[in-house]
Amino acid sequence: MKRLSLVVLLAIAGIAPLHAQGVAEFERPAANIHRGTAAQPLTLPSSASPVAVVAQYLRAHGRNDGTASSIVAAAQAQSRNGVTQLRMEQRVNGMLVHDGYAKATIGAQGELVHLIDGLASVPPGRIARPSVDEKAALLAALARLYPDDALNPSQVRRSGDTVDFARGTFFAEEPTVTQVAIPMSDGSLVAGYAVTTWRKQGNLLHETLVAGDGRVLDVELRTNNDAYSVFPVSPLASKNKQTTITNPADATASPSGWLAGAQTTVNIGGNNAHAYLDRNNDDAVDGGGTAVTSSSFLAAADFKAYPTVAGNQAVSVQNLFYLNNVMHDRLYKYGFTEAAGNFQNNNFGRGGASGSDAVNAEAQDGGGLDNANFATPRDGQPPRMQMYLFSIPGLASHQVVVNGKVYDAAPAEFGTQIGASVTGALALVNDGVATVTDGCEALPRNSLAGKVAIIDRGSCEFQTKVKNAETAGAVAAIVANNTGGTAIFVMGEGTQHLRTSIPSLMVGQNDGATLKGLQGQSATLRAATPAPMQVDGALDSDVVFHEYCHGLTWRMIGSMSGPMAGAIGEGMSDVCALLMNDDPVMGEYATGDTVKGIRTAPYDQYTRTYKDWGGTEVHFDGEIYGAIGWAMWSNFKAAGLPVDTLFTYVVDGMNYTPSGPTVEQMRDGILQSIANSGTADACYVWRAFAQYGVGVGAKAVVKGGKVTITESKALPAGC
Repeated sequence: MKRLSLVVLLAIAGIAPLHAQGVAEFERPAANIHRGTAAQPLTLPSSASPVAVVAQYLRAHGRNDGTASSIVAAAQAQSRNGVTQLRMEQRVNGMLVHDGYAKATIGAQGELVHLIDGLASVPPGRIARPSVDEKAALLAALARLYPDDALNPSQVRRSGDTVDFARGTFFAEEPTVTQVAIPMSDGSLVAGYAVTTWRKQGNLLHETLVAGDGRVLDVELRTNNDAYSVFPVSPLASKNKQTTITNPADATASPSGWLAGAQTTVNIGGNNAHAYLDRNNDDAVDGGGTAVTSSSFLAAADFKAYPTVAGNQAVSVQNLFYLNNVMHDRLYKYGFTEAAGNFQNNNFGRGGASGSDAVNAEAQDGGGLDNANFATPRDGQPPRMQMYLFSIPGLASHQVVVNGKVYDAAPAEFGTQIGASVTGALALVNDGVATVTDGCEALPRNSLAGKVAIIDRGSCEFQTKVKNAETAGAVAAIVANNTGGTAIFVMGEGTQHLRTSIPSLMVGQNDGATLKGLQGQSATLRAATPAPMQVDGALDSDVVFHEYCHGLTWRMIGSMSGPMAGAIGEGMSDVCALLMNDDPVMGEYATGDTVKGIRTAPYDQYTRTYKDWGGTEVHFDGEIYGAIGWAMWSNFKAAGLPVDTLFTYVVDGMNYTPSGPTVEQMRDGILQSIANSGTADACYVWRAFAQYGVGVGAKAVVKGGKVTITESKALPAGC
C-alpha cells in the first residue's frame, strides 16, 4: 500500500485566541471510541477515500465544527481480511495539533468498522501567533528539565515548522522545536511548541510542551528504564549454549535481509537494527573489533572470562543484533509494520514516516549496571536501546576502603561513575536543625566541603539525597541501606531526573553502621579490585524483548507514561517476552534467580489483582498486566491455539486502543481485534482479565498521579 502524503485535505481558519491562556492548561483530547464489527460496521460500504469516510462519519456524529475537516492521513496499511488500518493526525492551518489523532479501521468494501477519535475540537476564531520564538521555547524546556546546567544550544537549521539546534556534548541528538497547536482545558487551541530533547546521560528522551508565552505546560518522558533486583543465587552462564542459525531473516518483514553495509565484530548494522559496543557511554560505536566480510558472526562465548574481553564483546553485539531482528520480524507478522510506526531505515514504500529509524542497540553500555532502557522518539527518528552488564549475586562491583578494610558497595545509575577512585573524609549528613541523617532536606552550605557524605536510606529518592550532599560540597556520597544486614543494590535514578555530578555508592546496613563510627577518617570509593565477574544483559532475551516492546507500545498506542499507562507499558513488555519464550519467569539469567527472576513472583503463580494497583511504582503495578498476559496465553494454549493467534490479537488490538490507556481499554482493544476476525476466542481473553479483576464493569480513573480502581471479576453472559 502506498504511503498517503501528509497533505491537509481542507484548510481550517479556526483556532481560539490566547486571551484565556493565563488560566487554561494543556489537556490532551479525550479519546472517544466508536465500535463496530465486520458484521455490523459503523457505516455503509463506500467508494470514497478512507479519510473522507472518516470525515463524513465525524460530521454525522456532531464533529461538524471543523474538526472533521482537520484530519490528515498519516499512514495507511492493508491488514488482515482486507481490512485497512488508517492513522490520521490533526492539522489546523497547516499546523500540527499536539496529540490530536484518529485511528480508523476500514473494511474491504469501504465501510468504517472502528474509530478512535482523539481529535481536539476546533473552535471559531483566529490563532494568535506565539509571543516567544523557538529558541526561547527550548530554553524554557531546558530550564525545567536541567535547571543546574547552563545550556544554550545554537540554531542549526529550520525546516517548515521545525527548528533544529546543536546537540553539543550534552545531547544524544539535536534538540528540535516544532510549532504546534495546543488543546487547552477551556476548549481553546493555542499556538505553542513541542520541544524534543534527548540527553546522553541516562538516555533520557523528553517531549516538553511550551505555550506561546513561554510557559511549560507538560513534560513527557519517552524513555522506559527498568531496574532489576539481584538475588543471592549462582550465575546461570552454563545455560547459554550457542546455536548456529542460518539465514534467519523473514522475507516479508525484512525483504532486503538483516545486514547492510560494512560490518565488524562489534558493529553490526542493517535495515532494522544497528548493534554496537558502547563501553564509553557516548552513544557512538566504540573502536576495536575486526572486519567481518563473510556475513557470518560466529564468536564463541567464554563464560570463564569477563564479558568485557574481546571475544565476549563480539558475542554480546552479535546476540543483541540477532534478538532485535528476531523481535522486528515476529512483531511485523502480528501487525507492527511500517504503517504502524515500526523501526526500519527503509520502509520500502509500505507506509509510515520516512524511515531512517532502525533501533540503535548499545551492548555493554557504560552508563550503568544491572539495568536496561529503551527511548522511543516519534516515527522517523531512531530509538535507542541500552543494555548493561549485571552483577552476579554476592559479588560486589564497588568498594569503600577505610584504614585498609574493604566494605562491599553497589553504584548508582546516576551521577559520575567512579573511574580510578575518589577519596575524602567521612562525614554523616546533618541538616543542622533536627539532626536528620536521611539527606532529604537541604543541607547547610559548604557543610560537606571536600567530604564523603554518609547518608541513611529512606524517606526520599536516592538522587535527591546525593544532590543535596553535592550542593553542600561533598565530593562523593555513601548511602547506608536501612534493611537486610548486608544487602546492597544499584540505586535507581527515580522520577525527578536531577542533574548530579558526584559519584555515590550503597553499602549494607551493617557496614553503614560501622562507617558512621569512623567519621573524620579518610575513605576511598573505588571499583572492586579485582573486578568481579558479571553477566551480560544482551544475552538474556527476556530483557532484550522487554525493552524492544516499549517501542511497540509507544509507537502503536502512545503516551505510555504515568501511573497507569506507564505500568501497562512495563507489563506489556513482559507479555512480549512471555509469549516469545513461553516461560512465566522473567530475566532469570540476568538476575541469577530461577524462581522469580526480575519480578516479585513467577507469572504462573501471581496473586495480586487490579484492586492492588498502587499507582506509585510502574514496574510493580505492571506485573498485574504481565500476569494477565500469561493467563491469556495459558487459556489459548489449553484450547490448542498457537501463540501466533494470541500475539496477533494483542498487537492488532493496539489499533483499537487510545493513547495513555487503562487496562480495561487494553482489554477492549484485544476484544475488538477478535470481533473483527470473526472467531470465537473472546472468552479466553475475558477469563484472563476477569481472573485479575478486570472483568465486566472494571474501571480505572486516573487524575494526575492518583489511580482509583473499581475491580470486577464478572464475566459477560456468553462466557
